[in-house]
Amino acid sequence: MRSLFFATVGVAIFAIAAPSSAVDFQFYGRSGDGIELDFGSLPGVAAGAAFSNASLEATSQNPLGATTLFSSSLLSQGNFATDGRLWLFPDPNLSVGDTRPDERGFQGTLRGSVDIDGVAKTFAVTVQPGYTGVGEGSVGQSLEGFGRTNNPLFVAQQQQRLRYLGYVRAGGGRVSVSGIFDTATDEAIRTFQGVFIGGNNTSQANTDGIIGPITAGWLNAGNAPRWGELIDPDPQTPGTFSVSRMMGDFDILPARDPGTGIRTGNTPQTERFGSSWMNELIFAGAPIGREATNRPLLINALSTVDGYGSACCHNTHRVGMDIDMHLSSASHDFGNGFVDFEEQLAVDHVVGLVEAGRQGLPELGRIQRVIISNLDVRDALNALYPGIAIGDSSGVHLNHFHIDVGAPAQQAGLANLAGDFNLDGVVDVADYTVWRDGLGATHDVTDYLIWRVAYRGGVAFISVPEPTSGLLMSLAVCGAFARRRASSRDRM
Repeated sequence: MRSLFFATVGVAIFAIAAPSSAVDFQFYGRSGDGIELDFGSLPGVAAGAAFSNASLEATSQNPLGATTLFSSSLLSQGNFATDGRLWLFPDPNLSVGDTRPDERGFQGTLRGSVDIDGVAKTFAVTVQPGYTGVGEGSVGQSLEGFGRTNNPLFVAQQQQRLRYLGYVRAGGGRVSVSGIFDTATDEAIRTFQGVFIGGNNTSQANTDGIIGPITAGWLNAGNAPRWGELIDPDPQTPGTFSVSRMMGDFDILPARDPGTGIRTGNTPQTERFGSSWMNELIFAGAPIGREATNRPLLINALSTVDGYGSACCHNTHRVGMDIDMHLSSASHDFGNGFVDFEEQLAVDHVVGLVEAGRQGLPELGRIQRVIISNLDVRDALNALYPGIAIGDSSGVHLNHFHIDVGAPAQQAGLANLAGDFNLDGVVDVADYTVWRDGLGATHDVTDYLIWRVAYRGGVAFISVPEPTSGLLMSLAVCGAFARRRASSRDRM
């Protein structure tokens, strides 16, 4: 079945081009969504039309070929031949033609074609930044999971959101959009679940891998956790690393060089990855500690690129919510009953992370446990934050802190605005232009009325009888009036 799909409906790569009135149909969607293209419901398509040969324009510039196009038939949502419904899943890693490289995922205009009643029609899809959290475009769920009876459309949406957010399978392989809940999807969703569970030393084993309302809620949340690398904005020059030459707000301890076992900076730390909640917490908390100590914070280890733990020494660092933080060699002991200078500096760095988390910002995690064998440091932290700091009499944490990060409060996801036809987050004259250019093809008079109600520019009321040519002329005049009003406001 999948082979037939590849051959007939096609998993292909879009050629990139600027929007053009030359296409028959223009659609808009968001980078992290599955974008529905419902040709059967368009005003420019006759009722009872037959659909076939949906395809995407290919280019050799994107060998991954992960921008996919699925029909309703192949996602078990209907019969493409009679309903003309397609879903587009943009490759988040597509760089050719990306108009917003500063944004996550791909933004740009993609093209394809479909036969309607035997006549080839072209379409373009302008992909906007972000993802939809509420309503059409958001991720659906019906308790999907590995080995279960799943909704293929929901699975495809879940896979698209996972790969947009940066989650990978065990070993680091990419998640593909297939509509089939495969092993890669299971491994990636378990990492995602482990992040929002946010317990102490949480791992994929603590998750169920089933996408129910809680997991889908976090996939759709406005502050859904992303997965990625913690990047030091001002690293030491490779080959010259020294703890005594740390700079900026924080440094990342490099791995030992093969052969010599020396940490020179030529071999990057393999455990430098994690959730955005943890990474952003470090960026917010390290400056607080730096201001108090005049010393950068040193990150020993986070999680591996896939979140499935290190075979070397940190196999409890599973889901990007664990931080190992350096402790000065002067404090590598169980303490002597009072907090000395170096111990106070260590306390101040932890305070920076705790206080950053206590701000309650939606993109930041919060510190919920600190393990340290030095009892002086432990007692000082317990005095400041009862219940957070926990001592470790085993002596395993004499030379570093182990810190567990918890999840922030969930924030509502983005909902599409009525009348925002180009999905740029605001209803304005640009949406009228989209309506005007698509009138009779992808938009009708009803769409204009939706835009008019939502638009705040003071456009005069127009009664809407039957959609005659006279009405269309009146609407065009109204559009010109709206443009003049907007131009006047721009000059104020």
